[in-house]
Amino acid sequence: RGFCGLSLRGAYSEEHQLMAAMPEPQQPNNGVDVTPEGKRKRAQSPCQAPGTEAKTARVGYGKAMSSPWELPPGGIEGSPAWQFLLQRCGGAQPPAPEERLGAPIEDGFPVSEWPPNVLVDCERVCWLPDSWGQGVKNTGPGGTYIVWVSPKGGIFYHRPTIEKSFGRELTPFDSSRGRMRSVQAHLGPSMDEDFLRDVLTAEERQHIIPANGFRFCVISARRARTPQGAHDIMVVEAQFKRMGVRPTWYVDAASCEDYRRLGLDAVVGGKLTPARNMALDDAQREGKPCVQVSDDISKWEYVLREKLEMKGGDFSEANAAVAAAKRYSLSPVAAAQLLLAKMRASGLGPRLGGVYPTANAAQGISQDECTYRHFILGDFFVADDSPCRFDSTMTLKEDYDLTASHLARHGAVLRCNRLFLHVKHSTNEGGAVATRDSDGSEERKNIAILQTKWPGAFSLNGKRKDEVIFNWSRYRPGAAGDAKAARGEAAAAPKPPAKAPREGARGQQHGKPCAADISGEECKAMLARALREASFIDVV
Repeated sequence: RGFCGLSLRGAYSEEHQLMAAMPEPQQPNNGVDVTPEGKRKRAQSPCQAPGTEAKTARVGYGKAMSSPWELPPGGIEGSPAWQFLLQRCGGAQPPAPEERLGAPIEDGFPVSEWPPNVLVDCERVCWLPDSWGQGVKNTGPGGTYIVWVSPKGGIFYHRPTIEKSFGRELTPFDSSRGRMRSVQAHLGPSMDEDFLRDVLTAEERQHIIPANGFRFCVISARRARTPQGAHDIMVVEAQFKRMGVRPTWYVDAASCEDYRRLGLDAVVGGKLTPARNMALDDAQREGKPCVQVSDDISKWEYVLREKLEMKGGDFSEANAAVAAAKRYSLSPVAAAQLLLAKMRASGLGPRLGGVYPTANAAQGISQDECTYRHFILGDFFVADDSPCRFDSTMTLKEDYDLTASHLARHGAVLRCNRLFLHVKHSTNEGGAVATRDSDGSEERKNIAILQTKWPGAFSLNGKRKDEVIFNWSRYRPGAAGDAKAARGEAAAAPKPPAKAPREGARGQQHGKPCAADISGEECKAMLARALREASFIDVV
């Protein structure tokens, strides 16, 4: 479990007192005493292995351990802990200790009385109680160590020991105010205004609408019962709350009460695509653009950089350009305002706007800032008064289908290739992850639907299993007999009464096609033909 340092001069830390009651560790074969007392004695001993002092004196204390009360050679601002703190603060001068994320939030030990070798951290773990602090300490050999400071001033090095003092496991529910402080640290009071002023043109700024002009909808399911899922949910909620917005959470019926117990405005939306369509319908009924948000986004970020012409597959120049570029942390409200302003000012009439589909900024800057025929990710998008809806027969890759529907109907979408999300995607419990299966059959079923509805636009990705490549320029609307029906185009002759459109189906408007629901029997027939005609050998 590691050694315990001193929290007060001449006294062991609270952690040492707790660990003293634990069984003594087994001694290794080399006879070295690895108990906390043994480590403390070795740290105070002038005897060291040959060459150790010369090696460690250059960067640390020249010994195995250092006390929290012992200043490093050269002062604290020349120490490894200070350099580590600068990195955690993004290379900028750290704020005052009381304003850093690691400072106790309420009823904690005053940071002015912390030991001199423990710096208040600029970060904070999600499970740390609000009355505790988080610090960075220099080690004897010249490294750093994350430590936690109790309300009584004790220095703790290990989470299990802290949990032993509480008598239970600590979870993100223990750090509600710490979570809000983290959001506030990344989103200053005027950061959104400064961002929109810096990156939008004068014409685009004319199309900025206030936060209450949007309907913000978070799509989620089965994630409110686990500590990590609840933490992710509350991080998203906190970012909206910071901007004075209360989003609506569209969730599954079974766990709706779990979401409401977290203080969320939750409604039953059903499964994935019905919930998404319900959000679109609600927004259209209110006459507002619909902003749909995933439940695991921890950060929205914009990279200010002109397009970089790439040569070959070497990304070293692009990585260097991203590292040198100005970055903006922004709220989901500002991200929506950016997308809608660019959509309405573009002149191409897009009604769907989104972000770059991965967090790889080096790839994003190799494209124009905005492109108009690319895939729009479902994790965060703005839909502006369009009749296009998600295909309710799809359980995965429904955002690919919506992108194709918008391109078929409106002729353009808008993707901002400088706007990036920090998300977890496939590592979550619940949500779309619960829909995927280990053999990929659900993915392949939805790929078959895409290839049938939009012939030529979707090809199998030979490098990534059960993934597709979207290229709208290859779409051939006359390549398959079922394509028109799948897109909701009217037939030459009226349909028989038995074939009346199902509820939610969309027809023509202004002579342009729109995606629509199709009957179950039609879908089964289309899927069977696609499975017979398509070879899945490359993706199995």
